[in-house]
Amino acid sequence: MRRLTFRLLCIIGVASCGAQAGAADSPYEFGVFPYLPLAKIQQLYAPIAADFEAKLGRQVWLSSKSDYALYHEALNKETYDIAFVHPLDYVNAHDKHGYLPLARREKNLEALIVVRPDSPLKSIKDLRGKIVANPPVDAIVSHLTSMALQDAGINPGAGVKRDYGKNHFTCMQSVLIGAADACGTTEQALLHFEKEKQMNTRFRILHRTKPSPPPLFVVHKRVPKKDRDILLKTILGWPNNEEGKKILNVGYFIPFTAAGDAEYESVRRYVRTRSGSLSP
Repeated sequence: MRRLTFRLLCIIGVASCGAQAGAADSPYEFGVFPYLPLAKIQQLYAPIAADFEAKLGRQVWLSSKSDYALYHEALNKETYDIAFVHPLDYVNAHDKHGYLPLARREKNLEALIVVRPDSPLKSIKDLRGKIVANPPVDAIVSHLTSMALQDAGINPGAGVKRDYGKNHFTCMQSVLIGAADACGTTEQALLHFEKEKQMNTRFRILHRTKPSPPPLFVVHKRVPKKDRDILLKTILGWPNNEEGKKILNVGYFIPFTAAGDAEYESVRRYVRTRSGSLSP
């Protein structure tokens, strides 16, 4: 059986699955890293794929994977024409696999270390000896959490017990049910989790980490410049039209700005040395 892959094929826009397109008009595949459950990825990114398709006049297939490792593998195989990636993936995709920066969030990324509202923990230093949940170990948020623990004088490997889950939702679920004392996540994921769980009392933010350059849209160099320009114009125009405003508001997305490779040099240094800061 083929590995579990979430894909929306030919259900976005008006294109028909039965249509036979020439090579020049073959669909673009848009891959999103699985930081949320696949059903939530579909909910948030299907409208984006539909908008891309409408503006390009060409089919766009939305794709993700069941876990980070499979997504990394697909990115390394240059499967995706368009992708939404976290900063660590960007450096590898750009330097080794021909992906170009397109648009990034206007604000840098912070990890939020959250606890239950009734938690006795008062500061990050209180996490010593506790269970700290995160998304997978390779997630940018997991690295930011480790750095914050190190800065607090806690060995991120031996000073706490790390619980790496499948995505941000599993991380917060562990805290909600008491299986972990804290979770390192992001504000966007936190808002979606609290809304989905209909939480009357929000998680309490124990600590905000130092920032990293944010997640970003990338495009493979095989995509013609004309289409790259259309994609960038589409993303930057979201705050200025009703469809785009809906995409941003429903997804709790921060508006985007044009991305440049130099903005991710701090991530590149970190990847090379696995030390220092991710802060831009």
